[in-house]
Amino acid sequence: MRRPKYSLPEFQELFAQQHRVVTQQARRDALQLGFGSDDVEQVIAELAPSDFYKTMPAERVPGLWQDVYKPEARGIVLYVKIQIAGPVRTAVLISFKEA
Repeated sequence: MRRPKYSLPEFQELFAQQHRVVTQQARRDALQLGFGSDDVEQVIAELAPSDFYKTMPAERVPGLWQDVYKPEARGIVLYVKIQIAGPVRTAVLISFKEA
């Protein structure tokens, strides 16, 4: 079984402490699904190891990796792609869309 590249608890802590970046696409997709920023925060806080789906290479930056989780919220299975980036650890929410 594959394991996540990044520590989920660390990602959740960084995200909760506002050490984060949410891509414009993730923000738009979340809004289209009816998820505001507080809703996104709740989904991230409730991510569980059992929601892990896969680790994949970053599409835009060679050498970086991204973890994908598929949690269910409001009866929708989501595709949530995350990364921890930079020397100053930052939680990056890359994708937040319907799976």
